[in-house]
Amino acid sequence: MLANRLQSSAGSRCRSERQAAPLQVRPSARKCIVLNVATLQRSDNTINNIMAAQSLTPALSTGEDFRISTNIETAHIPVGLRKDCVLFYTPDTEELAQKVAIQAGGAITLGRIKWKKFADGFPDLFVENATSIRNRHVAFLASFTNPTVIFEQISVIYALPRLFVSSFTLVLPFFPTGTMERVETEGDIATANTLARLLSNVPPSRGGPTSLVIFDIHALQERFYFGDAVLPLFESGVPLLLERLRQLPDKDLITIAYPDEGAWKRFHYQFKSEGYPEVICTKVRDGSKRIVRLKEGEPKDRHVVIVDDLVQSGGTLIECHALLASLGAKHVSAFVTHGVFPNMSWVKFRADLGGGAQEGFRYFWLSDSCPQTVRDVRNKAPFEVLSLAGPIAAALQI
Repeated sequence: MLANRLQSSAGSRCRSERQAAPLQVRPSARKCIVLNVATLQRSDNTINNIMAAQSLTPALSTGEDFRISTNIETAHIPVGLRKDCVLFYTPDTEELAQKVAIQAGGAITLGRIKWKKFADGFPDLFVENATSIRNRHVAFLASFTNPTVIFEQISVIYALPRLFVSSFTLVLPFFPTGTMERVETEGDIATANTLARLLSNVPPSRGGPTSLVIFDIHALQERFYFGDAVLPLFESGVPLLLERLRQLPDKDLITIAYPDEGAWKRFHYQFKSEGYPEVICTKVRDGSKRIVRLKEGEPKDRHVVIVDDLVQSGGTLIECHALLASLGAKHVSAFVTHGVFPNMSWVKFRADLGGGAQEGFRYFWLSDSCPQTVRDVRNKAPFEVLSLAGPIAAALQI
């Protein structure tokens, strides 16, 4: 019996040594990586030094830094990884496509499509020199601001990836059904989900799933409406505004305002690095009316810039402007990425031509995501277009 116990004990020691030996002789590479990252995270200076060496912006010191995102910039894409691209476009987006090609400095060439209609009104479409785009990176610049043109553009979008292209990117600057993203009453139809499902079925190219570039989609949770067959890339027009604000003669007087809590949650992270004071408005119900009131912040003697993702009729922005002017703002301006302005509602916006906030808007900045609006407001105060051509050109080269 004693011999059996000794043999069992010896066997246990051998097994323990065999199990422990790999940990002493061959440490896990995975553990080494985790240790190194943990070590780096203990020192903000170390992280910032590394980022500075790579020409990156140092992180802010808040616990919510992960929410801050910047657009793709061509300068940050290694030269060897930049793509040469053929960009197709609709008649509505031709002007923007030409600007994108100029911004790319020769890396993007423009393809041509013949847009015709049969006698019954259905589209008669033809991609010129279709065989020349084989094994090329191809993109399409769409505009769904008018629902009557969606079918003909979807026809092209579904066709281009099947022409043996190396990769396919769909650029849809404005996702038009984004404001109808949820169901509040049984019977409501969330058309944001419908359009996302439509785009999620774009055929893959030889290189894999379609990339989809959208600017300032109305609700960030809409990213989950897209299926696995597309790779959405969500960009923003706010960096264009930040660049413009730095050029203003009264840039030290800028205060950023949000027309409601939703806009504040969405955008205030992108202004943190500039240190602008903020004003937050809120909407309250007075019977059947919704009234804009000040929730927090001080607009007096400041150049207040109202920021939102889009404008339709403009009622909320006009009410917000009136409130800020009544509270002593020196100037009031506005920025939206998407100036939809149905039924020419842009005509309601008066310009501040030197009389101050009571006279009207000092500036009304918008992007060129809605081509018809750009044509309507061109050279009309207070409107000024900040082009998405640069961000689009950069997004097409990754």
